Amino acid sequence: MTQQAMHRRPQATHPRPPGAPLRVRALTLRPFSLVLTCLLLVVSSVAWRRGTYFDGGVDVVVVAKAVLTVAAVGVALLTPRPRGAWATMRAAPVLWLGSYLTISVIGGILNADGLSSFILAGRVALLAFGLVLITVSHPWQDVISALSSAMLLLAAFGAVTGLGSLAATGRLYGGVPPLNANAIFLLVSVPLVLLFWKTVHGDASRLEAASIVPLLGVIWLTGSRTGLAVLVLVLSMLVIVTPRVRPPVVAGAVVAAAAMVFVTVLTPYVAAFAGRGTLADVTTLNSRTVAWSAAADYADTLTQQLVGSGLALKQIPVTALYRNEQILDSSWVSALIQVGYIGTLVLVLFVLSTLLRAFRLPRPERLLFGSLTLLVTLQGVLESGLFDTAPAFIVFFTATMIAHRVVRPPSARAPSAAASTVTVGAPATLRHGREE
Repeated sequence: MTQQAMHRRPQATHPRPPGAPLRVRALTLRPFSLVLTCLLLVVSSVAWRRGTYFDGGVDVVVVAKAVLTVAAVGVALLTPRPRGAWATMRAAPVLWLGSYLTISVIGGILNADGLSSFILAGRVALLAFGLVLITVSHPWQDVISALSSAMLLLAAFGAVTGLGSLAATGRLYGGVPPLNANAIFLLVSVPLVLLFWKTVHGDASRLEAASIVPLLGVIWLTGSRTGLAVLVLVLSMLVIVTPRVRPPVVAGAVVAAAAMVFVTVLTPYVAAFAGRGTLADVTTLNSRTVAWSAAADYADTLTQQLVGSGLALKQIPVTALYRNEQILDSSWVSALIQVGYIGTLVLVLFVLSTLLRAFRLPRPERLLFGSLTLLVTLQGVLESGLFDTAPAFIVFFTATMIAHRVVRPPSARAPSAAASTVTVGAPATLRHGREE
């Protein structure tokens, strides 16, 4: 062997960069224990009854949902975790959430509703504990894939059993469980964002790219106007900020935009979807503004203004035709009366810290988790559940935990110079590690 051959470095293979989207799936059953855990958590977080809100009592539904949550946490606890897994997670999300729940309990106690607020805060904490366990125990790709799969499976089952609602109401509601149309929208929109994210990065298969169309069809059938507007905004931002979008994706976006203009101008479908029979509903945001106006004047004392009245407060008195109470169709307006100005400030900082951490991740990851966070946060302006036991909270807190994990800098992941040289008589091997 010549001297030149003895000192020649081996040809290094470039590993797939950390966070590459190839391992993320919108629908999968592996690992089964993780998918089962996510499914139990999602099923326990959706509404099982329409028009009924927890008031501190105990019945079959409350107990059954609690059993599902405990079972999910039990499965997550039994899942083996790699050595040093807890060291990769930051405590900031738990501290933010703990502060919010503590304020809600204090507000409930000060307004003679402490027991209900404590129970609801405990349910949120238990749900969050289960999410912490799965994000610590599994790579983020598996967690997002399992969560997307669980939401898609539940949405499919609910939509199939509730197809009769289309003829009765003109919107797609769930049958078993009795999902709200907006709940089906959220359950479907998360897998759709994931598939769209893979598509713009050129990593989606043909089947995955084609699956976007039926998912959009389901979203159209739900009639969720505000949700669809937020989804279009998020997907548009995803295309704009992606550094290198492949030509087929650009061509598809142009064709979709042209088709939308055609349908909007030359057909009545978009106007009918937006107005649901009357465009007046769009300008008034239906009855939401009635509840929001009442919420602005709800707090009578300084303590209610500062720390709110607790998480059990779901409906407030209103002055309107045919009703004297109304729910608050906004997570942020709900926060103002449930946890007051202090708690709302905590939540605003919580969301901002999540977005900042998400956009400091490697590029493929930052776009996915930034999009998911924006989706549920913006939708939370007009929908409840972002800071409660609901699918929106599951998506938000999961994205928060993953965004706040400790990511080693590229210099720490790169092989050392000593490892990349070949000594005389040693096998010419070079190993590359990757971070999950």
